[in-house]
Amino acid sequence: MKFSNLFFRVSGAFMVLGSIAAVIGHLLKPQPPVSNNGIAVFISESLHSDTLLIIGVPVVLLCMAAIFIKQSEKLSLWGWAGYPLMFIGLLVVDLIQPVIRLAAYPYVLADVNGEKEIFQAVTTIYDQEPFGFLNFLLLLSLIGPLWSAVAFWKAKTYPGWLPLMLALLVPVFIIAPLFGFFNFPAYLYVVFTLFGIRLITDTLKKQSAPSHSPDL
Repeated sequence: MKFSNLFFRVSGAFMVLGSIAAVIGHLLKPQPPVSNNGIAVFISESLHSDTLLIIGVPVVLLCMAAIFIKQSEKLSLWGWAGYPLMFIGLLVVDLIQPVIRLAAYPYVLADVNGEKEIFQAVTTIYDQEPFGFLNFLLLLSLIGPLWSAVAFWKAKTYPGWLPLMLALLVPVFIIAPLFGFFNFPAYLYVVFTLFGIRLITDTLKKQSAPSHSPDL
């Protein structure tokens, strides 16, 4: 099945918009407050950041298919596995978890007292039933991008620096918290923004390329 340039252009545009919303959502995500006085502000800020994720991430997940389809002629069979791996991982960590947080924060933070109880209430939401199974699926949010980066590199449809940036998510995940930056998931959506831009520019280049024969 052949997809038109319009399909890739529209997918790229929505990928950019969805990714920007997700980047902002991650950057606005607050850290747990150190006292009860900060709980109301924390819940309010979480509402804003998680709402942006809930809006942007589904768009990214759907448009992500265009990144793979564009490489269909060169992408290996095992490379296609990167899409469901990323889809499931990001669905859990950046869509299901924000929904859980929006619903749970007002309740789990209602009767806490002090920094220790606040931190425990915020960080153990996903350990409770029926959400315990999500912890295993969180790994896919790292495995999927790394898997896809290797597949994209071998397919050579995109410039080599794009798969490399995708693969760098893993060291960013490890190093960023050491420097006190806990909003590092925004990095992944910056990379998706670049992929979206590439989908747009590649189709524009094809459209502007001369298709007529030279004059005799």
